[in-house]
Amino acid sequence: MPNSQCPVIMKLQKNTFILIAVALSMIGLVSLFEMQVSPQQEAAKDEKQKIFTFKSDRVQFFTVKTPEKILTFERVYATKGGHSNWEMKLPVQAHASQASVDFLLDRLATGKSDRTINITAAQLPEFGLDKPQATVTVKLDNQETHRLVLGKTDFSGRFLYARANPAEAPPQNSAENLPVLLVPFDFKNAVQRPLSEWKKAETPKPEKPQTPSPSPTPSPENQ
Repeated sequence: MPNSQCPVIMKLQKNTFILIAVALSMIGLVSLFEMQVSPQQEAAKDEKQKIFTFKSDRVQFFTVKTPEKILTFERVYATKGGHSNWEMKLPVQAHASQASVDFLLDRLATGKSDRTINITAAQLPEFGLDKPQATVTVKLDNQETHRLVLGKTDFSGRFLYARANPAEAPPQNSAENLPVLLVPFDFKNAVQRPLSEWKKAETPKPEKPQTPSPSPTPSPENQ
């Protein structure tokens, strides 16, 4: 007598194989989605977190204003080769330190905001943004300008409160929401420098060796 359970078992095995195939297909689709979509989402998130979108080599002029002083710098191009150097214009005229300038411009071009909070104009003093510790303004090669205002350090000590491209005029409505960024503490190190660190270190000139003076020839009378 034929076993009546065989067709049932075969049908169950067939359904199991189908379910396994569907599951593997779903895993493949999920993996493909993660490979293609996730990097795009990460790139979009990364772009959104950036403070500015310009590149540092486009900056032609910038100022650093603190309560103590105002410094201005200009990119100067060589007549041959297209190379450029930075010159300090104020408070004194001098060759600028390339390392100090690059450090600041790199932070501006690549820096990211950890997060954004909304405050009112009446709260600006709480975050040190009514009388900022520094304001950096850059002018690009297309005459576009960007400004970063740096306020107090946050409670963690890892970030500064900042405003990117705020309106020049103070808000008319004290209850208006103003976006405030939390930017890396490195920005403070980039702007709070003594004047000497903004200047290019002068290479000391080598001292000329002293040439010994010839001994006087004795006269016949002294011989």
